[in-house]
Amino acid sequence: MTGLSPTRVIGGRYVVLGDIGSAGAGVVWRAADRVTGRSVAVAELHLPPDPDERRIVRERLLRVARAAGRLDHAAFVAIHDVVTDGDVDHIVTELVDASTLAERVAGDGPLDERAASAMARQLAAALHAAHGAGIVHGDITPHTVLLGADGKVLLAGVGVAEAVDPLRTTRDPHFLAPELRDGAPATPESDLWAFGATLHVALLGRPPADGVVPEFGGGVLGSTLAGLLQPAPRDRPAAQHVVGALDAARMLAGAAPRGGRRWWFAVTGVVVGLLVGLAAGFALATPRIQALTYGPDGDVRLSGPAACLDAAPAPGAVISGADCAGPHGAEIVASLQLSGERFPGRDALVGLAAGACTPAFDAVVERPRRASLELVALVPTQAAFDAGERIVHCVARSPGKVG
Repeated sequence: MTGLSPTRVIGGRYVVLGDIGSAGAGVVWRAADRVTGRSVAVAELHLPPDPDERRIVRERLLRVARAAGRLDHAAFVAIHDVVTDGDVDHIVTELVDASTLAERVAGDGPLDERAASAMARQLAAALHAAHGAGIVHGDITPHTVLLGADGKVLLAGVGVAEAVDPLRTTRDPHFLAPELRDGAPATPESDLWAFGATLHVALLGRPPADGVVPEFGGGVLGSTLAGLLQPAPRDRPAAQHVVGALDAARMLAGAAPRGGRRWWFAVTGVVVGLLVGLAAGFALATPRIQALTYGPDGDVRLSGPAACLDAAPAPGAVISGADCAGPHGAEIVASLQLSGERFPGRDALVGLAAGACTPAFDAVVERPRRASLELVALVPTQAAFDAGERIVHCVARSPGKVG
């Protein structure tokens, strides 16, 4: 592709309006789609000169575009088309008015922890959606992360780099997981390492050094970064657990202890559990948790909760606080104070509980006792929430006490 003409049309359909810049694939153009009328971005691709190899790459790109089109998640830049014009191949995507993370850091310096946490949470949720659909991004870098002025984060180029450059000869090695540099195939775990390297740039302004797991202060964000950059793929936390950890940290920022010292320990136990799990580098197990609602219209009637409960949570149970020194049916290992005036919905509360209650359980309950207990989350119904009961309780119960 040479020059810029206001009358140039790519593939007989996309009218070039201007030069956006360059990306790993080549020049990126702003264009208008003659068929739909929408504005799009058209990126020039550098494909192999051999006709057979070019055909294989085009087929891979079309498969990527179809797979990406099935992703029902707002954080991905949509791929619209793959076209050839003048023997030059192009990929057509939605046009996003946003700067890349690389541009933001170069212009304004590293993000503060709050902005980096918000970015990381959105990226982790996007990766969870992609990996759940069997799709690996393959090229997460500060250049493929887009930061909108409204705080929205988008991820561009899903699957494109792996389709165009399967040998990874043109990609920045700073964002390739160690196993990819050794020739292994791209996997969800390699995406997570690249996510960690990108988060490293967001926080520190530079990619991680080879073989060095970073130390970035304390807290869940620093531990998340350390966990993502673990050398062994099996030691990296899954995307859904990163979402859960960051959600729990945000909720716990406004959590208040109730009922004395044990409550304080229980609440901080969530943070301890998250830090231990992520700093150690292992992916937390699938939460062992059942969710029940409480309130006048809930599964459970709950009055005056304390550190211990007189009955085990079960559908239809009426439960009150109990003295932990005497007979009791269950123990609360953590309570999360909910903020905001609008009911977030049962599914959102259950998701919060799944991300926070399991590490709290593991942090507070001694290891020998864990196998003999079950974990239950008590979440408020909307009626209870509107009445001021805005707490999620993480409860450990004995299976023999149910019913």
